[in-house]
Amino acid sequence: MSSDVSTAESGRPDAESDDRLKAALHRVFDGQIPNYGDYNLVCATECGGTVTGQVPGAPAPRGLVLGYRRRPVELVLAPFDRTSLAPAGQPATIDLTNLAYVTVVGQGAYDVATSTGRVVTFTLRADCALPHAGASAGTLHQEDDAADLAAFLEELAAL
Repeated sequence: MSSDVSTAESGRPDAESDDRLKAALHRVFDGQIPNYGDYNLVCATECGGTVTGQVPGAPAPRGLVLGYRRRPVELVLAPFDRTSLAPAGQPATIDLTNLAYVTVVGQGAYDVATSTGRVVTFTLRADCALPHAGASAGTLHQEDDAADLAAFLEELAAL
């Protein structure tokens, strides 16, 4: 979710929507993380219990703004409400001091666990659809960022 170059310059018809969604998700992350500028950001969806589908009766899946950096190695998971694009819980920070494991559990789905037993399962896609986000509804196109995060997660899994 690089904000260095406006997607409006890309010539895509939905580039303005991308920019609005990026700005909204940056507000979620930047408002909670003191050194937010040090991270690459990607949008993901937290799985509600299983990778293959929502557990009956479980709340709707939250969005996650995933902030990651390679030096020092760190992953921050900042949950947000997919409807309002507002923060929806405390961010979790995972680094080499508390990482238990990272595994691929399905197509584009990952489990990240801490040494305290917290496991977060999320789905990472090249396009992050936020269909119920009011005026900011749309799809965030993040092909390059999602591929870079997937490579980072593979590196983390190998540690």
